[in-house]
Amino acid sequence: MERARSSRGVEQASSEDRLAATLRTLDEGIASILEGEAFARYLAVMSRFHQYSFGNVMLILAQQPEATRVAGYRRWQQLGRQVRKGEQGIRILVPHTRVVELEEGEETTVVRGFGVGSVFDISQTDGDPLPEPPVAQEIREATDVGAALYRALETYVTGQGLTVVREKLARGYGYYAPRRQQIGIDSRVVGDQATKTLAHETAHFVAEHRGGIPREDAETVAESAAYVVLQHYGIDSSGYTFPYVARWAEDRAVLTRNLSAIQQTSHAILTGIEDHDGHEPEVMRS
Repeated sequence: MERARSSRGVEQASSEDRLAATLRTLDEGIASILEGEAFARYLAVMSRFHQYSFGNVMLILAQQPEATRVAGYRRWQQLGRQVRKGEQGIRILVPHTRVVELEEGEETTVVRGFGVGSVFDISQTDGDPLPEPPVAQEIREATDVGAALYRALETYVTGQGLTVVREKLARGYGYYAPRRQQIGIDSRVVGDQATKTLAHETAHFVAEHRGGIPREDAETVAESAAYVVLQHYGIDSSGYTFPYVARWAEDRAVLTRNLSAIQQTSHAILTGIEDHDGHEPEVMRS
């Protein structure tokens, strides 16, 4: 009995070491993107775009549903692009503000009213291309291990009361709908990419992402946990995960503050997909 306990202890320590090593690889891989010159240029340009209110976003989309990046006429010029002659501006509300002096010499800015201004979508401009964010590379392999892991994940979440459906999605590779207790995977996503997507949505479920958490935290946890789960079985999703997480965790502190949640979530998934004897499916041990 003592020998058995000792063996289990070694196995547990080895598993914890592997998890720690995987988390270090994740951190270093994302850091290499965040600290790169190309990503720095991308962030510098994106910071110059105004953050519009919910009302103005609705106005923009009502007038031009396909708009992706909007700015004023002069801001486009500052970014090296020119609004084409004859293009019609997208109308938005512009607040008129003034500075009011408070007690003890303090000042504050108040909104006196609103006027109407115009912005233009990037599709209405010509000029220098904007820096692109890092692109997530879809996993092209379709391995037996990946297929077995997909089945194990599906068995695990259905055992928790969820349903998994394959359907054609208008956007994205998958979703987790907590109210419906449903995970959806785009029917066009296949192979190990489908497995990673199911692991990602499973992580949303396990981490209990039901709103009330910043989107960057939820996506960082879900995608990173999926990376850990796939890495555990020898499937490398770094080409997809590192750029994906980097775009959500533009501030490295986002990843740092979620490392514990990533560890707990991935551990819960790995434990949950073991079979009733506490062993991994045979094909996964290759």
